Amino acid sequence: MRERGTRRERYPRPPDPLARLFLEVSGEPPDDTSLLRMRRVSAALNLHDNDALWSVLAALEYYVRLYEAIPERVRQAGAGGVDAARAEAQAATQALMAQHRDALARCKETITLAEKLTAEHEARYRAALAALNDEALAALTQRAANRIARVAGNRLVTATAVAAREQRQRLDAALGSFERVAMRRFVRACHGLVAGGLVVMMLAAGAGGVAGWWAGHHCVRAEAPPSPGTGYTSSVSSSARRQ
Repeated sequence: MRERGTRRERYPRPPDPLARLFLEVSGEPPDDTSLLRMRRVSAALNLHDNDALWSVLAALEYYVRLYEAIPERVRQAGAGGVDAARAEAQAATQALMAQHRDALARCKETITLAEKLTAEHEARYRAALAALNDEALAALTQRAANRIARVAGNRLVTATAVAAREQRQRLDAALGSFERVAMRRFVRACHGLVAGGLVVMMLAAGAGGVAGWWAGHHCVRAEAPPSPGTGYTSSVSSSARRQ
């Protein structure tokens, strides 16, 4: 209210009653646009000069002017706020960019360190994997060698047993055939010995018979008288006599 009173005292009283009413209500003199708008509304509403709606119409016109001026004021205030916000945003952006640069540098260092650690870990992993592969290969080779040796030993033992069995069968067959041949030869030798003994006995008997016959014949001749023509006696008979 004090502000409106000071405004009324500052502006001179206009001669137009409608402008004077608007000055008393709003504290500011109306412009031509406001006067034309109020007259158009009063003509449309068929208002008289002493009608009470003129005060309401003046107040509404004041608020219309106020609302029309608000966007410009908001724009001006917003321009200052936008500039301040832009400056603050620029400062914050620069600070964020500086932080981003620092973070990016740290990230690069972290990535470099991670790559180095990854390379070292990969080298250690490859070395450990190679050692495990060597150990596994050695174990598999040893196991395969043991298995091959076991299988070869089993096969060798089996082959040896089969060969020994076959050799034993051959020896048994050879011994059997040798025994049969030896028995046959022994039987043949026994038969030969028996036959030889019989032949010898027969020869001995024959020789004894011949010797007896011969001895008897000579004994008879020795006992016989000498022939008258020769007067010869057998030497055998003389020797027999001497004995």
